[in-house]
Amino acid sequence: MSPADLSKLKSEIVKISKEVKGQVGIYLKHVESGKEIAIDADKIFPLGSVFKIPLMIEVLRQVDSKLISMDERIKLEARNMCIGSGILQYLTPGLELTVRDLVTLMIVATDNTASEMLWKRVGIQSVNMLIRDLGLAKTSIYLPWREGFLLTMGKGPFKEMSSVEAARVWKGMADMERTKVLNEIDRDYSDLSIEEFRNQYERLYGVKEQKKFKTQREYDQVFDNLGTPREIGLMLEKILKGEVVSPEKSREMLSMMVRGHGGSSFPQLLSEDVPVAAKAGITAGSVNNAGIIFVSSNSHVVLCVFFKHLEEKNPDKAQIAEARIARLIYDNFSRVR
Repeated sequence: MSPADLSKLKSEIVKISKEVKGQVGIYLKHVESGKEIAIDADKIFPLGSVFKIPLMIEVLRQVDSKLISMDERIKLEARNMCIGSGILQYLTPGLELTVRDLVTLMIVATDNTASEMLWKRVGIQSVNMLIRDLGLAKTSIYLPWREGFLLTMGKGPFKEMSSVEAARVWKGMADMERTKVLNEIDRDYSDLSIEEFRNQYERLYGVKEQKKFKTQREYDQVFDNLGTPREIGLMLEKILKGEVVSPEKSREMLSMMVRGHGGSSFPQLLSEDVPVAAKAGITAGSVNNAGIIFVSSNSHVVLCVFFKHLEEKNPDKAQIAEARIARLIYDNFSRVR
C-alpha cells in the first residue's frame, strides 16, 4: 500500500469516526508490512472488558512458568461473584471450575465472575507487572470489576460524594491509596450476596441500566482500567507473534478470541470465513473494540478503535462505526499483495 493509499484510508476512517459524537482513538497496523495509521492512538481510554486480554495473557504466562495449571480447579465463592455480563453469577457457589474453563468463559462469554476468580488467583498486581514488562507506559490494569461495580454504586469512601466529586478524588489518589480502598471494599462487602448486589445496582440504575447513562458516565470514565489504542494494539501484535507466552499458548488465546469475539462489532460486516480475534468493552459513554483481522494466512491487521465521552446513551452508533472501519480496512488490505 502506497503512502497516498494509506493517507486516503486514514481520511476515510476519520470521516466514519466523526459520525459518532464523542472522542475517538484509533490504531491499526498491518503486521507483515509494518504500515500504521494512528489517530489519537496515545490518548488514554477506559477499557471496559478489553482489560480481560492482558489478564488472559498473565494467566497463560503463569501457566507457562508452571505457577498454575490449566487443569487446576478453583471454587466459585459468593465473595467473587460479579454482576454484569456472564453466566457464573447465576450458578451455585461451591462449583469448581478449571483455569481453562474460567479463561474460556472470560474471553468467549466475557464473564465478569470468571475474570474476578482468575485475577484473585494470579494476583492483583501481577497484571500490571506484565504491562510494565511489555514496556507499556500508559496502560494501567488494577481494578477487578466486582470492586469496580461497587465503587460506581457509591461504596467505599465515596458514599457522600457526587459522581463528579468521587471521580475527581479517585483521579487524585496514588496507586497505593487506590489499592487500600480496593482491599477495604473486598473485605467490607465479602458477605454481600450476588442477589443483594444485583438488587442494589438495579435500584440505582434500572434492570436494563436505563437510568445509568447520565449518572454513571462520569464514574465509568474513571473507575475503570485504562489504556491506549496503540498499547493494546502492540499487546495484540505480541500475542500474534508468540512473543509474550509460548507459541502454543498464543494460538490457544487467539482461538478463544476468534470463537467468542467478546461482543466485538468488528466481524459484523465481514464475511463469515474471515477470522477475527477480538474483544469488546462497553460501559456508559465508552465503546471499545480491539482485535486482529486475519486478512489471509499471511496478512494480519491489528485494529483498536476506542470511543469515550459518548454523548448518546445508545452505543449502537459507535459499534456500527467500528464495524464499518473494520470492513474498510479489510477491503483495503485484501487488495495488497
